[in-house]
Amino acid sequence: MTHACMILFIMGVLGATDIVVFHVAAHDLRNRPESRAELVTHFLRGPTYAALFFVLPNFTLNGGWFVALLALLVVDALISVVDFWLEPESRRTAGGLPRGEYLLHVILAGLFGALVAVIVLERGGHLDAPTAIHWMPRGTGVPDLLRLALTAMAPIVLFTGLLDLRAVLRLGSRRT
Repeated sequence: MTHACMILFIMGVLGATDIVVFHVAAHDLRNRPESRAELVTHFLRGPTYAALFFVLPNFTLNGGWFVALLALLVVDALISVVDFWLEPESRRTAGGLPRGEYLLHVILAGLFGALVAVIVLERGGHLDAPTAIHWMPRGTGVPDLLRLALTAMAPIVLFTGLLDLRAVLRLGSRRT
């Protein structure tokens, strides 16, 4: 799962860049009532990626748990489609979606496709195994530094998702 984890790490760094540069600094989405629906998709992505950051480097998923992982990836793909659909209207009054953010999303979408492909290629054989979750001990599977980095990213991305949820709730109480 090392290759999948390397892709996921790159996605995490680029995703954090997207949040800091475009969501917070450029457009201050958490304070824009017209961005409320987009923030819902960002909130949903928080627990999705927290699970991926924690599970992929630390566990082997077999049978039904591997199917659950695939389902999580499908859910994330659907969240992305809805997010991409909502962004033009969400950013209209802020001058539209910046080209840099659009390009970053294209790169992230390509990396997501690569992540799914690598997971299926590296772990697809686990689909037929009896349903079980196995902890990967230190020193096996994913390099320790990569495992540590991804595991540390899990609570961070969950926290940013919760910040987005807080903004959704706060913005929902405002009249626009």
